[in-house]
Amino acid sequence: MKNYGITEWPVGIVVRLLAAFLLLTVTFGANAVDCLTLYAQSGATPGSKTCRLDVVGNTPGGMGNYACINDLALIDQWCAAPAEPDESCPVADPVYPANGKVSLVENDFRSGDAVPLTFTRSYLSSPFLKSATAMGPVWLNNWQRQLNVAGATGSASKIVAYRANGQPLTFQLIGGQWSTGAFSGLALAQAGAGWALKDLTTDTTEFYSAQGVLLSETTHTGFTRTLTYDGAGRLTAIEQRAAGAATRYALLAIRLEYDTQGRLYRMTDPSGGLTQYGYDANGNLVTATWPDGYIRRYVYDDPRFRNALTGVIDETGVRIATWVYDAMGRAVSVTHPDVTRNVQFGYGNGSTTITGADMSGTIRFASIAGMLRLTGGSTAEGSENRTLDAHGNLLQKAAPDGTAAYTYDTTGRPVRAAVSSASGAVVTSVRYADTTTLHPSLVATPGKMRAFVYDVNGNVTGYSEYDTSDSTGANGFDATATGIKLTVGAVYDADNRLKQATAYVNGVKTEDWLYRTDETGNLQIAQELVSHWLLGGFDRDTSNRVTRVTGNSREARFTYDKRGRITRFTYSEDATVLTAGLKRFLTVDYSYTPDGRVASRTGNVARNGGTAEPISSEEIDQWIGNYENGVDPVGPTVNRLGSLRSVKASATATVSPVCAECYVFTKAKLAWKLFYRGLTLTQTGQPMQGDVPELQIAAQEQVPFPVLMPEQSGQSKRAVLYAQVFQSNGDSDPGFVKCTLSKRCARVYQKCIDYCTETKLPTPGGTGIPFFRCKNKCIEDNGC
Repeated sequence: MKNYGITEWPVGIVVRLLAAFLLLTVTFGANAVDCLTLYAQSGATPGSKTCRLDVVGNTPGGMGNYACINDLALIDQWCAAPAEPDESCPVADPVYPANGKVSLVENDFRSGDAVPLTFTRSYLSSPFLKSATAMGPVWLNNWQRQLNVAGATGSASKIVAYRANGQPLTFQLIGGQWSTGAFSGLALAQAGAGWALKDLTTDTTEFYSAQGVLLSETTHTGFTRTLTYDGAGRLTAIEQRAAGAATRYALLAIRLEYDTQGRLYRMTDPSGGLTQYGYDANGNLVTATWPDGYIRRYVYDDPRFRNALTGVIDETGVRIATWVYDAMGRAVSVTHPDVTRNVQFGYGNGSTTITGADMSGTIRFASIAGMLRLTGGSTAEGSENRTLDAHGNLLQKAAPDGTAAYTYDTTGRPVRAAVSSASGAVVTSVRYADTTTLHPSLVATPGKMRAFVYDVNGNVTGYSEYDTSDSTGANGFDATATGIKLTVGAVYDADNRLKQATAYVNGVKTEDWLYRTDETGNLQIAQELVSHWLLGGFDRDTSNRVTRVTGNSREARFTYDKRGRITRFTYSEDATVLTAGLKRFLTVDYSYTPDGRVASRTGNVARNGGTAEPISSEEIDQWIGNYENGVDPVGPTVNRLGSLRSVKASATATVSPVCAECYVFTKAKLAWKLFYRGLTLTQTGQPMQGDVPELQIAAQEQVPFPVLMPEQSGQSKRAVLYAQVFQSNGDSDPGFVKCTLSKRCARVYQKCIDYCTETKLPTPGGTGIPFFRCKNKCIEDNGC
């Protein structure tokens, strides 16, 4: 046999082959997130016929990229044409019923500011923004907002704004103005070399670079959040400073760190708390470890869809939700340990059938102005039909529980809402102060007319309201005035923060307020000169949460755990005539379950410096109820427990921690006094029944103004009414509206009114705050 000179494997060749094998192993084990980032650099367009070819041919080359270029399944997933955004309303946990996408929002941090600094995460089972992979391919945080400006020039100019939840909103250049189809409440304009996007309901402005990268946001009252990026374009910090604050005061900062694959693995909040994130081999976010060490887990166990969320396991180890998908990646079922909450979905052409224990029926939808929008539905109780205009604005709705009609001006702003139901008719009319903002000059509602005057910065400097004889609001601005007339005049500083407000009732001065803010931009001192009531000062922790409130022979203190929950509330009131010469010191302690629910609440009171003695749950409720209502003194009347009956900690009723800000919100801020109380209780102190005006209250740190929000689902009324109150205390949902297919939520609404009337009315001082919170929590807990 001829010898070709190969008689053995030399050591050098073996080493080189082994090294090559290891290199290939590493290469072909490339992370999916890295691949998705590379695909975005190829110039390919998802949904186009040539997308796969463009990705394979134009993705940056090199040994490290071979695995990505050869992963055709992942390329096809990236290239899949994105479904149209679904603007119907989510169902269950939640699922968008028109396109079957699963969505989930988690709140990882919230500061104690009047306009809180937040860090939230959003999951979308089929994301629209495929280049945002810092938290894996299907999660993004609220600071990954961006603009796609690739189409900003040309004959059909458009810009796509990706919002905090990953949903896209398209602006088109029409007549020199960037506008959306249906009125979105957002205004886009060029700002120097970049772009400015303004939220007209909050007057917060986001600033973007010429390339569409989020650079900063500024609130109307002077909070500026500045974003810092590293050399690789990764967001590393969000820093907040109040307008006018001295440079010696530390920034409120959220800091972000990344692993070697460019994924966010740690978020440090302003108090030093660490929230850590873990990922699987497919780049999916699988764990969130909270500052107290407890872990929330996310499951992706559908082999067909490597990035589809199929379950959530809470901090106690219980799988609290499971999603199942069909062959097209649409959710077909959501299940829970409580089987009464299970829901199934069946998809048809322009309709989806939803089956559940307490909500079953079919919803209909259509593609209008680039979005899937709800057009109607049917259940055993009847059918609902909706009429929309070409822009997607809701014009009319007819349903078993009533009808509604909406009117808009030429810019798309809502100007009239007329709702009829078994409880009667409710008509809300708005006349705007200008052609661009949502600032009303006149608002007519049942039994009430309101007028507003603004300064050049859009602050309400004059407010007037009077009662009318129009019990339904149908007469609009022609309603006849009767009864009480209230007027308010206000003065602001250079940063739009309220300095002074004076109120008159029928020409008699009733309140005269002076305000001062601290270096954090939050309220520090409030003084009412007519009653001589004083809020003497605030102390705040490093996350700007209230730790101490003083004034008029009283002091409240709050202690928080690593996750920002109140663990101790103390209240001291000195001996005065109002306390019958009795000095009292209250202590209430809270503990929590791993998944964040109140596990226990205990309280004691020391009197005249004596030994602290335990008090009953009912007496704790009275102390807290008085505090939240702004009642002085806060301690219950001596030797009398009173008539307030309240929810006790038990297996069937939940207890919420004290609302730290409620005392000040009730006593010293105008949003409750001018709007919320009137939308919650009648003048006799009884709960409002039936439909209420569809108003969201804006500018709650100033003299507020209402924004008319046409109803897009059965629950939007509650969401817009309550979305911005007491969020920092975690007892109000963020306004994420869920669909309803029956009268179930109307029944829940009434049962919650009845329950909270029985347990919370009359409220101390008649303000209605405990009733308000009780009703809101009850509706939320019942899935409405």
